[in-house]
Parts: sequence; structure tokens; C-alpha cells
Amino acid sequence: MYLEIFIYRAKQIWQYKLAIFSSLPLYFLRGLLSISILMAFNSLSLDLEQRGELINYIWIQTCLAPFISSWIIDNDLAILIKSGDIACDYMKPVNLYWSWFTRLISQRFFTGVISSLPLLLIVGFFPIEYRLVLTISMERGFIIFLAILLALILNTVLSLLVYISVFHTLSIIGSLLVFGSVVEFCGGLVLPFTLFPDSLKQVLSLLPFKYGIAYPIQLVSGNTGELSGIFFQVIWILLLIACGQRWLNANLKQIIVQGG
Repeated sequence: MYLEIFIYRAKQIWQYKLAIFSSLPLYFLRGLLSISILMAFNSLSLDLEQRGELINYIWIQTCLAPFISSWIIDNDLAILIKSGDIACDYMKPVNLYWSWFTRLISQRFFTGVISSLPLLLIVGFFPIEYRLVLTISMERGFIIFLAILLALILNTVLSLLVYISVFHTLSIIGSLLVFGSVVEFCGGLVLPFTLFPDSLKQVLSLLPFKYGIAYPIQLVSGNTGELSGIFFQVIWILLLIACGQRWLNANLKQIIVQGG
């Protein structure tokens, strides 16, 4: 059942393939502008090696954007909750939480594969000032793949909390503005995590946002080799799933189906 939901959602996304493909130049420009701005502010304080690390960080962040960004929205799901049509889903013989999870992770996965990951094939041939340079062994590649997969799951269960909050706010925009701003700053999307003060890094390392965004990027770019982050990814995934299911079930108990 959940595999069918995953495939069905992927087919829905593929219907808008031209719109998704057209976002590729936007990711490209976003990466170039981010690099140019950060280099303008840090050109005097960064040596050649640090400049290369910063460029790698920005490009990897851009290429993984659909996997790690908070602004990936399923408008149909938000409307479903707000309009009350959730009652139809509630009566289906599936777990509502896992049904929504499958929808959202399918959207993130296929959007990333189609719209942003192809950038990896391009940015390696840029001029040296903007080039992505990576040296990854097969063993490290497996660890990176696992970390990115866990980050995708972690960010999906985090975003599910936003949709569950729509039961109370009746608007996903308000919830997303607060949630997205906090997550992207604490996770290192606004400012690269390596540029944070050490004291702030220690605090943010206790939160799940680092492990959904900064940690996989640092693994790919080679800024960290710590495998403990994978352990924390798993722990946070389990905790957030438990909290999300409990919160959703509490809201479902208050649903009243009216008809005539």
C-alpha cells in the first residue's frame, strides 16, 4: 500500500516535469550568488584551502536542497487537512502518519533527483574559482549515501510536524515561516555551520537540525569524518516519529465527521 502511495505521488510530480526541470537554472544561480556573496565578505580572512571548502559546502548544499530544505510543501496535503477532507483518508485502511510520510518523502526524493542532483554533473567542470572538487572513496561513499538517506528521512519527519500543526493553525504558511526559519538557520543553510562560533556549535549539536542539514553536507565536503552523527540521526528520527504519531493521534481523536 505504501509503495503504491510512493509511486502514485512520483507520477503526480512527473506530470509537472517541465516546471521541475525549469528549477535547475534557479539552483544554479542560487549557488553562484551564495558563493559570490560569502566570498565578498570573507575574501580577506580565508586562505585558498578554506575558500575551496566553502565553495564545496555551498554547492553540496544547493544540490541537496530538496532533501534538506524546509520549504518543500505538499499543498494538496495542507488543503486536505484544512478543508476537512482528511476524513476520507482517515477511513482508509492505512496508518495516516505513514501514508503522509510516504507522500512527503516521495516528493522530496523525486524533486531532488530531477531538479538539483544533475548540478553535480555540471559544477565539477566550472572555473577553479567556482568549481566543486570532491575526492570520495567507495567506503566513504557508502557512509555518505547512508547519511543523506537518514537526513532525508529526518527532514521528512520534521516537516510532518508542520502539517500536523495545521490542525490548530489552519494555515501551513504561518507554521512553515516559523519552522523553516528556525530549521534553516540552526541547520546551517543561512550561514555555513563551520562559520558558527564554537559555543553555538555545541548548543546546536544537541538539536536535530544539524543532523538533517549540516552533518551530511560536512561528510560530503570532507569537513568531518565523525560517524557519531549517523547515530544521532537515527535517535532523532525515532524520537520525532514517536512524538509525531502521538500528536497526530491526539488530533485525530477530535475529528468530527459531519454529513447529510
